[in-house]
Amino acid sequence: MALSRYKLIAQLLTLALLVGLALWEHLMRHYDLILPPTLLAIALLISLPLQWLGRLRPSVADHLLLAGGLVLCAVEAPSSANPMLWLGLSITLSFLLLTFFPALLLAFCLVPILLVLIGDGRLAALNLVFGWWLMLVAAALTVLLDQSSHAKRFTLTPWRRDKRLSATCTRENLKIEIARASALDQPLSVLVVYIPQLDQAGDQFGGHLREVLLSSFSSVVSDNSRQSDLLGENHANVFWLILPNTAEPGAVAAAKRLSDAVTAVAHPEIGALESYSRVCTLQSQESAERFARRLEAAATKLLEPHA
Repeated sequence: MALSRYKLIAQLLTLALLVGLALWEHLMRHYDLILPPTLLAIALLISLPLQWLGRLRPSVADHLLLAGGLVLCAVEAPSSANPMLWLGLSITLSFLLLTFFPALLLAFCLVPILLVLIGDGRLAALNLVFGWWLMLVAAALTVLLDQSSHAKRFTLTPWRRDKRLSATCTRENLKIEIARASALDQPLSVLVVYIPQLDQAGDQFGGHLREVLLSSFSSVVSDNSRQSDLLGENHANVFWLILPNTAEPGAVAAAKRLSDAVTAVAHPEIGALESYSRVCTLQSQESAERFARRLEAAATKLLEPHA
């Protein structure tokens, strides 16, 4: 799936810093130190289009960037005039690119390892305490920022709390996203999803089971979507998953990932859920009305084999 705007900006800034570091080492005639930032810059440059096209999962890219960043810190720190700055950078990278507890464990281990690599008797009690204190500060900031982002995050949580967006609200959100995509010249795709078991649940077992399945389905979509994605029910058992800043290849990858994830939702009476989906991508100069008609036609095609 396509990169979010903020992650794209962060990775482009990182790429610029790596290129700048490689050029600086070249100017300083530190030829033995040019290779690590150069290789990391090349790897990041290759990963950007792969992430954009949905061919590389963001978590894999984050882990590659973390590994390369730690190698860079280990190489640059011993010869640096301020080696403790590289220690701080390694801790920061851990908390930026990993979830909280793995980052905490990795940072705890990195402090003594980097102090040993720096040498010159740096592995002293004072430096060790300072490194771990820096780790705790980074952990506290991560917790505070995470709580703040949870309070302000635009996710699928309102849809899960209200069971589903109304058809009217879904269409209004679609118009907004179409206008934004057209103004910024960005791609926009919509995943039309049909869940046939919801028909069976409602007809044979009543509305309660259908609501239970809907809640489970919404949780699966939320766990496998970006914060900017929007989900709503177009009409009975057919849903629109609006994917801003996503071209057709990324939407196809999202459809495959969602289809695999939905099978984890199961109930004794009906078994595992299955989904049928179609991808519709906004065409250049296409109006909101025409795009909505294409989405309706896609939904009709999905319903035909199950009529």
